[in-house]
Amino acid sequence: MNQQHQSLHLVFNSKMNLRFRDADPAGVMFFGNILGLSHDVFEDFIKSNDIPWDEWFKNNSFVCPIRHTEVDYQSPLNPGLEYNIVVKVVKISQSSFTMHYEFRNDHNKLCVRVQMVHVFVDPKSMVKTSFPEKYRKILEKYCLPDANDFNFID
Repeated sequence: MNQQHQSLHLVFNSKMNLRFRDADPAGVMFFGNILGLSHDVFEDFIKSNDIPWDEWFKNNSFVCPIRHTEVDYQSPLNPGLEYNIVVKVVKISQSSFTMHYEFRNDHNKLCVRVQMVHVFVDPKSMVKTSFPEKYRKILEKYCLPDANDFNFID
């Protein structure tokens, strides 16, 4: 896992080996597993930014569930192979942020794109709340400069 600068914003990179258990009988990753794999990468992203797991996932002042997802499959993912995952923040609003994940094979071919929208909510009322400034500053480093013009599907 590493971070690299691309045109004034950071990009988070991770690698993942697809496991046998993630595949269907045809030897292709079961389509529903991509969201869990993407969330695993999100947890690595949080950790790489010095945010302790408990601070993010067991916080008493907010919870940050996923309220929307989109997936675009370009090519099958197969067990036994390593994939590179490129992570960007494509939008930050008053109470939410959108993460974009690209799963690429060892030839840098795009296999799957995933987009997840997270929203900050009060854990007692479950009403959305303002984006905590500490986390906004971290995510802004990864936000695309032209994020409002970002298209999920080309």
